Amino acid sequence: MLSKGIKASKKTVPLQQLSDKFNTKLVRFFILLFIVAATAIVRIRVYGDPRLSIASNDTESYVKSSRAPLFSSEMMSGRRPLTTNLIYKALEAKEGYKILANGSLSTIPRTFQAGFERIAILQFVLSIIGWGFLAFIISEQVKNPLLKILSIVTITLFAHTPQMADWDSILMSESLTFSLFALQLAFLIKLVFSIHENPGSKMYVHGILWAVTYFLWTFLKDTNLFASFVTIGMVSVLLFSIKYRQSKLLYGVLAFVSLILILGFVTSGKSTRSQIQLINIYRDDLLRSPAWISTLKELGMPEPESDEYQLWFKEKSAGTLLKFMFVHPSYPIIKVMRDFPQAFTEIQQTYFKAPEQGKTRLTLLLLGNALHPETATPFLLDFILFTGLIILATKNLGKTSRPWAWLGIWLFLTASFTLIPTILGDTWALNRHALFSTMVYRLFMWMFTIIITDIATAQTPQEQIFHQA
Repeated sequence: MLSKGIKASKKTVPLQQLSDKFNTKLVRFFILLFIVAATAIVRIRVYGDPRLSIASNDTESYVKSSRAPLFSSEMMSGRRPLTTNLIYKALEAKEGYKILANGSLSTIPRTFQAGFERIAILQFVLSIIGWGFLAFIISEQVKNPLLKILSIVTITLFAHTPQMADWDSILMSESLTFSLFALQLAFLIKLVFSIHENPGSKMYVHGILWAVTYFLWTFLKDTNLFASFVTIGMVSVLLFSIKYRQSKLLYGVLAFVSLILILGFVTSGKSTRSQIQLINIYRDDLLRSPAWISTLKELGMPEPESDEYQLWFKEKSAGTLLKFMFVHPSYPIIKVMRDFPQAFTEIQQTYFKAPEQGKTRLTLLLLGNALHPETATPFLLDFILFTGLIILATKNLGKTSRPWAWLGIWLFLTASFTLIPTILGDTWALNRHALFSTMVYRLFMWMFTIIITDIATAQTPQEQIFHQA
């Protein structure tokens, strides 16, 4: 009888554990569903019909670029990168796209534009899901109950004040860049904490979801490729540790991101969009200085007015630019230092106005100004928080300091590695082109203020005595 009771108890324990896990997953699912649903409802009530959109001068180029044959090289090396080409091609109606409102010409209200309502809805949905999932995943790893709530509220407000939410109605790549980055960051946080707890964990589903999202995000903008340098470097550092060498997932990530980097640089280097960028750099920067023109001629550049110049420009302008930066290192250094503060300014969109939102919009704009300061202060504060994370990780305070430190370093370096080439390759509209990088600096500021506070408050008195000793 006793042996039967023991056997019965052995059977019930796994069943109980399975039930507990199911209940936990169910609760987590409903919390995530509530965040997404509540945000969507509030967004629609405050911002109006998500099908409304506004075009810009660039929108036509997205449409034309997407009409390249699906399996042609032009899909990756055309006027626009792969992801927007795929999206605009997949969502185009039989009637095609019709631009009825262009906000580049003047700031006007949004309108319903045939064909583009699918793009606007996709941007809206990805924004809700991406930022909602990120807020949920961050709150999962925060221990303090009050800070859990604060993290969800902060990330949600950060993502859905007009400084960010307005871009969901604008037919360019900014909204997709923000949302897909938030989504891949959520998957990345999940992967990092799982590998930290168990290097041999088989997170294949999350790994595949992260890989797909990261791929799509990378091929939204050419400068996003530079994040792959950071990812490769950060993963390689982990492999120096014996603990993480057993993780097959890390080797898979390393191989995958390396392939993305190679593919990205090969296709972007041959693209028409890179040629336009080079034309702007030479015309607006380099060819305005007689001394620099002299150096470029020494490096093989023909006379800018000659017939040979156009042929040389297509084949050798990119390589010559890199050589020029080595000969004149003051050029990239001064340009970055001069334009770095400017990149943080005037982030609010000027493409459409929304008088129907009334006083609610004014309130949200004020809140957004607090969450999205238009100065370089987020970078300076991030650097302090960045230093604090490294100190916490070296002392190994709490169970989460090291995975958060890895993520914090990755996030800070990603913002920096994407901002520098943006500044060097941009001679106009820097504020808009740098929006992704400056958004990450601002996100880092709020996100890691909460996380460092949580790590500090999560220590038990015994742990504090131990570390003080």
